Amino acid sequence: MMTPRYKKEDRQEIQEQNRKLLLEFAAQEFARESYHGANTNRISKSAGFAAGTIFNYFPTKNDLMLALLEGTAQAHYDFVVAAVRQSEEPQRRLEIFFEAGFEFIAQNLAPARVMVNTVYGANEEFKQYLYQGYQPMFKFVATEILVPGITQNIFRQVDPIATANLLMTIYLGTASQVTEEGTFYLSAAQVADFALKALLYEGE
Repeated sequence: MMTPRYKKEDRQEIQEQNRKLLLEFAAQEFARESYHGANTNRISKSAGFAAGTIFNYFPTKNDLMLALLEGTAQAHYDFVVAAVRQSEEPQRRLEIFFEAGFEFIAQNLAPARVMVNTVYGANEEFKQYLYQGYQPMFKFVATEILVPGITQNIFRQVDPIATANLLMTIYLGTASQVTEEGTFYLSAAQVADFALKALLYEGE
């Protein structure tokens, strides 16, 4: 029996789908077992492949983790930015930043837990890699939310870079307090209200 032959484009699409599937189950494994406890054969089998298949796509477990962190950071950025840019008003943009951020966490609990665990974990390589991956988000908050608000005297005259770092810290800290079912201990509205009370310009 002849083996089916696929066009190059079809093979690439299948490979990409397999890669995404493996990353999905890797996120679940890392979230549940931590990086050190995660088992690559279990990830391959959970995704419906033979043991060891994962190494056809990721040379090492370390590479798998880096790919997961990179993909999570990019997806997170794309989701939040698309939502925030639906408004032109800086105050509303800040509210949407938290709303969309919390929504992303709720919809992507496993990769989000891996991300948060990495932020507060001990592996410096992973932490630095994730920090670099989130630089576009830091810059976006500074340049497209804070700077317009400061320029329009909606927000106080604060350092946009330092304040963006603070807002991201507040966001990640509060968004990490989520149950297995995706319920947050603080709502996005509560966190946004706290941030806005500190930022809003009240005049002389």
